[in-house]
Amino acid sequence: MQIQGHILSEFDEALNTLKANTITMATLTQKNVENAFTGLTQRDLSICNQVIADDEEVDQLEIQIDNDSLQIMAKFQPFASDLRLVVASMKVTHNLERISDHAVSIAKRSRKIIKSEDIDEVALIEPAYQQALLMLKNAILCYTEGSTEKALEVLSMEDDLNKFHKIASKSYTKKLEEPSDHYKIFLNLVFITRWIERVGNLSTNIAEDVIFMESAQDIRHGGELEE
Repeated sequence: MQIQGHILSEFDEALNTLKANTITMATLTQKNVENAFTGLTQRDLSICNQVIADDEEVDQLEIQIDNDSLQIMAKFQPFASDLRLVVASMKVTHNLERISDHAVSIAKRSRKIIKSEDIDEVALIEPAYQQALLMLKNAILCYTEGSTEKALEVLSMEDDLNKFHKIASKSYTKKLEEPSDHYKIFLNLVFITRWIERVGNLSTNIAEDVIFMESAQDIRHGGELEE
């Protein structure tokens, strides 16, 4: 059964709920990323613990959205743009769940760092974090608005993210090669820097999914959007 012109209000409601839940999950994921970095820089153990606890809600939303998506496809058999919305939402939530997992990993490593004395080198991670967070925010916005233009902006930010990641990673690696009482801190920061980069990479995946959702074009792996 194909649904012409959204004649079923139940179908419209199901799609609207699916998108709303995806946006809710995105908002929670962004909050987890922000709190993970705040816990590190403010040396706040309670915030780190909150990130770990809040990840459960993200996980449950992913399960709900996957189930709702399958029910929509089975019950309504959507086609064209509606089907792309359902498929893209499932892929977006998968990337969001992975981002939240990285936030948890950052929070856990931050708890180890907090146990040691404060060092100035933690600030080296700030540019990469700010770039990754901006990419995540814009990726969420492009899904919310269904904007390919904003999605392309996310893709254009990846080069700067890679640059900031390399600067921080090289600095911490160099510190590990030198005699230091803080080698465990620098090792944890190497891991955190990598997870921050992954937040940006996964935000790029979300932007690519939005482009597919809106234009039916797959630009993964170096493809370009056709006019």
